[in-house]
Amino acid sequence: MKLHSSFIPFLLIALFTLSCAHKTPAPKPELSDFTPEQIEEMNRDALLIASKRLEEMVIQARSSQSTVNYLATDLFLKGNMSLLEGDFATAAVLFKHLVTLVPDDEFLQKKYAISLIRVGDLEGSMVVLEKLYASSKEEKVGLILAGVYTGVDKEELAKKIYRQILAVNPKNEDACVFLSKSLAMSKESGKAISQLKNCAKNDSKNGMYDYYAGKIYLDMGQIPKAISAFKKANLRQPDLGQAVSALGIILEERDQHEQAIKIYEKYLKQQPNDSSILTRMVQTLFLKERFDEVIPYAERLSDIEPENLNLKVKLGILYTDAKKFPEAISVFKDLLIAAPQSDKLLYYLGAIHQEMKQYQESIEYFNQIPSDSGLYTDSSVQMANMLSTLAQEEFHSRETKEWREKFLKHVNQKLAEFKEMRVEFSVIKSGFYEGVGEYKDAMESMMVVQDEKNFSTQHKYYLANLYEKEKKFEESTALIMSIIEKEPRNAHAWNFLGYSLLVRGEQMDKAFEYIQTALKISPDDGYIRDSLGWYYFKKGQIKKALTELELAFKKVPEDLEILKHLAIIHKELKDYSRAKGFLESALKQVRYQSDKKEIMTQMEELDSDRIPASDQLD
Repeated sequence: MKLHSSFIPFLLIALFTLSCAHKTPAPKPELSDFTPEQIEEMNRDALLIASKRLEEMVIQARSSQSTVNYLATDLFLKGNMSLLEGDFATAAVLFKHLVTLVPDDEFLQKKYAISLIRVGDLEGSMVVLEKLYASSKEEKVGLILAGVYTGVDKEELAKKIYRQILAVNPKNEDACVFLSKSLAMSKESGKAISQLKNCAKNDSKNGMYDYYAGKIYLDMGQIPKAISAFKKANLRQPDLGQAVSALGIILEERDQHEQAIKIYEKYLKQQPNDSSILTRMVQTLFLKERFDEVIPYAERLSDIEPENLNLKVKLGILYTDAKKFPEAISVFKDLLIAAPQSDKLLYYLGAIHQEMKQYQESIEYFNQIPSDSGLYTDSSVQMANMLSTLAQEEFHSRETKEWREKFLKHVNQKLAEFKEMRVEFSVIKSGFYEGVGEYKDAMESMMVVQDEKNFSTQHKYYLANLYEKEKKFEESTALIMSIIEKEPRNAHAWNFLGYSLLVRGEQMDKAFEYIQTALKISPDDGYIRDSLGWYYFKKGQIKKALTELELAFKKVPEDLEILKHLAIIHKELKDYSRAKGFLESALKQVRYQSDKKEIMTQMEELDSDRIPASDQLD
C-alpha cells in the first residue's frame, strides 16, 4: 500500500520520545536528508513498531475499565485526526487496535472499514463490513459493502446486497442506481433500464433514474432514446443539472445550439449559480457570437469562480467587443496583477486605450511588450501610428515639439530594427509629414524604400500622389505609367492620370479619354464615377456632374473627395442645406488638419453665401 511520505507517523514519534526521555538527545536528522523511498520505508517500519507497541498497550489496558476508556478515547481522537489529515495508513493501524479494545462498537467498526478502504485493503475491509452488515442490516453499511464487492470482482454479491436494500426501501436511490450500473456493466442493459423504470415508479419526482437510463442508452449508441430519457428526467426534476447538461451536450454535438441555449436559459432561471451549466451557456453563446447576451452569464460565472483566469480573459474580450471599455480595462488590470508579464494582457489594454483615443496610456502598455513576443511587431506599428497622431496634434496646436521628437525617434528605430517592415514604417513616417504639410519630406520618406520587394502598387499610388502635391507631375506620370506597362487594364491607374489632369486644369480632352478608358475596364467603380462627375463639373455640365457624383456616393459613401465634390455641386445649385450636410459628413472623415481647415473654410463661405447681401451689410 502507498504510505504518506511527507512525515513519520506521530505514534512512532510519541514512542521514540518516551523511550529516550532520560537520554541525551542525538542530533535530529532532517527529512531532506532522505530520499522519498527511504522515507516510505521508515514509515512502514514505524507503523510496524507502533502497531506492536499498541497491541501491548491494549492487552495491558484490559485490566482496568478506566484505562480502556482513556486509551480508547485517545486512539479514537488520533485515528480521526489521521483520517482528516489524509494519513490513512496510521488511521488503519489505530482503528485496528481500537476495535480490538472496543469490539462491539459499530461506529468504530465503520471507521476501521473505511480506513482500510482508503489504504486499498479491500479484502480486510470486506471482512469487517460483512460482520457489521450481518448484525446491523444498516443501508449505508450495505452500500459500502456492495461497493467493496464490486472492487474485488464479486459483482453478483454486490447485486444481491442492492436488491436486499431495495426490497426493504424501494426509494433508496443509491441502491437502485448502483444496481443498474452493475447490470449494465454485466451487459444486461435491458435489465438495468427496467430496474431504473421500476425505481422511477416508486419515486416519481426523482429524475435521477431517467438520467441514468439516458446514460445507459448513450453507451448503447441509442441517441434518440437517450434524449427522451434526459427530457423525462428534466420534466420530473427541473432542478437536476446533470440531466440538463447531458441533454445540452447532445444538442450541441448535433449543432442544435439554439435548442441547447433555451434549455440552459430555462434551467438557469431556477438555478442561477450552477457553475457547470453557466459554463456551457457561456461557451455556447460565445460560439454563436451572441456577445451581448453572454456577458451577464460570464459575469455571474466569474463571481462564482474568481480564480478562473481564462474565464476572466474571455469576459474582458466580451466587454471589449461590446464597447464596454471601462469594464474591460478593469478586468484586464486585475489579470495583470496575477500575470504582470503577460504580453496578451498588455496588448489588450493597449488596444482598448487606443480605441478610446487615450493614446498616451495605450503607448505605455504597448511599450511594455517584450521584443520576443509575437505581438511586438504589431504593437510597434500601433505605437508609431499613435505617436504620429499626437505629433500632428502638437504641430497644429503650436505647442512644443516633444511628440514630434518621440515619434521620429521611435519610427527611425523601427526602420533600423525591422528590415522586413521598412515600407510600412516609411508609410507611417510619410503620413506624418503629409499631415503637417511637409510634402517634400513625405515624398522622400517613400522614395528611400521604393526599391523594396514589398513596395506595392498601392505604395506607388501614394508616392505618385505626393509627387502631385510637390508639383512633380513628370515623376508622378512616369510612376503611374510604369504601373500601366505591367497592368494595362489597371483602371485605377488610368483614372489617376485622368484626375491628375483635371486637378491641374490641363489637357481636358486627354483627361476625359483616360477616365473613359478606366470606366470601360471598371464601370461600377465609385472613384472613377467621381472623376467623370468632376470632369463634367469642370466643363460646366452641372446636371451630368451631379448624376455621376450621386452614383459615386452610392458606391463609396464615406470618401472625403466625393463628399467635398457633392458639397461644391449643391452650393453651385444654391442648395445650401444639402451642401452643408455633405461638408459635415466630410468633416467626420478627415485625417489631416489641413483637410479640416479647408472644409471649415468652405463651411464659413457657404454660410456667408446663404445670408442675403442686405443682411450682411447690417
